[in-house]
Amino acid sequence: MNRSSIRIGFIALAALAMFYMLVVGGLGGLDHLGDQVLTDWPWLVAILAGFGVQVALLTELRRRRRLHGAAGTAAGTGSGASVVGMVACCAHHVADLAPIVGASGAAIFLTEFRIPIMAAGLVINALGVAVALRRLRRTPAPTGGETCHA
Repeated sequence: MNRSSIRIGFIALAALAMFYMLVVGGLGGLDHLGDQVLTDWPWLVAILAGFGVQVALLTELRRRRRLHGAAGTAAGTGSGASVVGMVACCAHHVADLAPIVGASGAAIFLTEFRIPIMAAGLVINALGVAVALRRLRRTPAPTGGETCHA
């Protein structure tokens, strides 16, 4: 895998971590953010790592397809799974905002089921990684002399 793809995966991981900190810390304060990180750290690490890996794999897949002149439509499956997975992973944080907009029932539901929601997000993310790996294995790595045809 290309170093650039790995770097982009780390950037995506960091961006998602910043988003999490802004949402949770911004809505609940720094004390709440600290409590959530201490409580949910195994889930957070898995979600962040899975997202970073998937972004790196999809970036590498797109790079290879671009270098080989192939259409990039197949990469959409993994991207879609990633988006759905991240929405499911972060959906429980809507509970922080829900009382403000008068949706206390939704807040209770999302808080009560945050672990199953995060688990579902991880499953969807794992499926996205599997799809990306499968497609990456079918797309040969470029040799040293190839250039982009796009």
